[in-house]
Amino acid sequence: MNVIYVDDEFMQLQNFKLTAESLEYVDSLNIFDSGKKALEWVDSNPVDVAFLDIEMPEMNGIELARRLKKADRNIRLIFVTAYEQYALQAFGVDAIGYLLKPYDREDIKKQLEKAYYVRDIPRKKIQIKTMPDLALYVDGSQVVIGHTKQAELLALFVDRGEAGLTKNDAMETLWAEFFSESVYWTTMSRLKSMLDKAGISDLIITKGQSKYINVDSVDCDLYRMLKGDESVIRNYQGEYLKEYPWAQSRQKILDEIKNQ
Repeated sequence: MNVIYVDDEFMQLQNFKLTAESLEYVDSLNIFDSGKKALEWVDSNPVDVAFLDIEMPEMNGIELARRLKKADRNIRLIFVTAYEQYALQAFGVDAIGYLLKPYDREDIKKQLEKAYYVRDIPRKKIQIKTMPDLALYVDGSQVVIGHTKQAELLALFVDRGEAGLTKNDAMETLWAEFFSESVYWTTMSRLKSMLDKAGISDLIITKGQSKYINVDSVDCDLYRMLKGDESVIRNYQGEYLKEYPWAQSRQKILDEIKNQ
């Protein structure tokens, strides 16, 4: 496996390299003293396992882990820390394990063995259209979204993108006339079930109190237009999620982009 280790302390980097580079499962080992350098490497080199120190300046290990997962969802994350209380945070970003300092050769070997048997998640091609209406495609086939509010909730997630959506925000937008948590949770459950059946359960992710569309995993006309994609701008006919009144504010922004 191709392994990287990121730590801002020189002695920790050297110790890890001397301890791990000859272990079984390690085909290559590269060490980095900053998250920025690690991300630059991952951008053009395959990485199977990333060992990350948590307490680092500028970009800590938790934030680096999130960015690595955006770059490649199949990277196995293992945190290296002197503080056991970070373990829960580690699993909050889909880490498969953590090493407590001081560690030894056997500790690293166990984590590598675990990483070796974690299977890659096959990537599905996800396409979402919002102009003029919501449509979801997985590997080229359209997915039947189903229930009206279920579809509208997905549309709202897509509209909010990386800004995210809290439970209260969703309820105020979609159920202002019937403010009930049970309705929200029922609709959310139906939406998750539909995504699971389509094999894209990770389309919506949770961070803290908010849920987000995993924008890096989809090809979406909205996101492409916001980034200035000329073909999408040219084909935009002034209609965006046209059946939802709350989408009008976004449509005004798209109209401005079209008319620039």
